[in-house]
Amino acid sequence: MAKDPLDEMLNFFTPESRIDLKLIAVEHLVGLSASDHGINCLLNNENIMKAIIELTDDKVEDIARSALLILINVTVHTRGATELLKYKNSAQKNIIDLLISYVLNPQKKDADAACMILSNITRLEDELEVCLNTFIPHLNDILNAFANVDFNKKGSKLNYLAPMFSNLSCSHRIRRWLIEENPHVPVIKLLPFCNYAQSSVCRGGAVGTIRNLSFDTECHDFLLSNDVDLLTYILNPIMGNEDYPDEEMDSLPITLQYLPKEKTREPDIDVRIMILETLNKLCATSRGREKLQNNGVYYILREYHKWEHDPKALLVCENVVDILIQKEEEVGAEDLSAVEVPEEMKEKFQKMDEDFMNNV
Repeated sequence: MAKDPLDEMLNFFTPESRIDLKLIAVEHLVGLSASDHGINCLLNNENIMKAIIELTDDKVEDIARSALLILINVTVHTRGATELLKYKNSAQKNIIDLLISYVLNPQKKDADAACMILSNITRLEDELEVCLNTFIPHLNDILNAFANVDFNKKGSKLNYLAPMFSNLSCSHRIRRWLIEENPHVPVIKLLPFCNYAQSSVCRGGAVGTIRNLSFDTECHDFLLSNDVDLLTYILNPIMGNEDYPDEEMDSLPITLQYLPKEKTREPDIDVRIMILETLNKLCATSRGREKLQNNGVYYILREYHKWEHDPKALLVCENVVDILIQKEEEVGAEDLSAVEVPEEMKEKFQKMDEDFMNNV
């Protein structure tokens, strides 16, 4: 069997290796990780992958940063993220434990890279439940670090923890944690980041987490309770500076009334669509529909619809409006999520949606 050329590079990664040669070697691997072929070469060499993981904690920051960048590139691919889960470092920490330790270290300069790798790994739906056993003991500490925007003292912002939480919230266990953990309910700490102007990554992750919660009707009573004030946070991004008639204005959540003239809408179309999808899911129950109707959501969507140009967003917006303008007897179901739709009707509705988007 032909010798793997990567094996020779292991000589540069020993503790006694010269720093300049180690840096050149790891930078070569960064370049290799920039292609699909290169990533496959790395993944086919177990020893080189172990060496890269060890280098993420190298005392030379440039070497540690390069090693983390390799793992970011590797975990963009499903195979890479899956393979990485089987590795442990010399202290027998699995990769998730190791990365969490970097995130929770306020002196770790490249903690942002660790957050990105965790975000990539948690996209693996098939591996998510396995990952949770490592995540769950640390979730409160991770959330506290994320919510404290000055936690990291070396310039890392930890923004990619938001999409990580969104990925994790695909699990029922995490959704229960988000709304039931005491004394500080996690989702309440995440909500302000739906309007976090400094980072679209944060906004997208926070809104994505709320959307995933909204898919679970068991969470609706909590989400729509007065203690959470959810509508204030998810409606604000899709509002502009419109003036409403007094009667309509009075129906809006108090903090959304009389917004400043410089108020602009969320620029990221993906975030806007996730907000609309969340509103759509909250319409599944009669209590949700009543809550949205009583808080002027129709008026907000009416103005939003005049402004929006994206066909998919317009379609989701119209779907929500169609529900809100109906009386309960017209809706015909207490819980829309429990209604069985025949396959032939699903296909018909899908075709109607496609025609709408093609014609907008």
